[in-house]
Amino acid sequence: MQRTAIALGLAGVLLAVSYSTAPAAFIVPPAKSVISGLNSNLTDVRWQRCWRDRWGRRRCQWCWRDRWGRIRCS
Repeated sequence: MQRTAIALGLAGVLLAVSYSTAPAAFIVPPAKSVISGLNSNLTDVRWQRCWRDRWGRRRCQWCWRDRWGRIRCS
């Protein structure tokens, strides 16, 4: 119990010190060279959708967005 209280107190002090001394970050837009390199790389994003069937086996499908923004899974 004492270790937890000490850890929480130390975390609070560190958070307060870092919050008060950190300067505000400016939001800078990315350079044009970075944006021009993103031609079709965004269409290659995929993820897995997984679930358990009624027998408890794990089933997964790969999903992605087509060029019209619809979600396709196989």
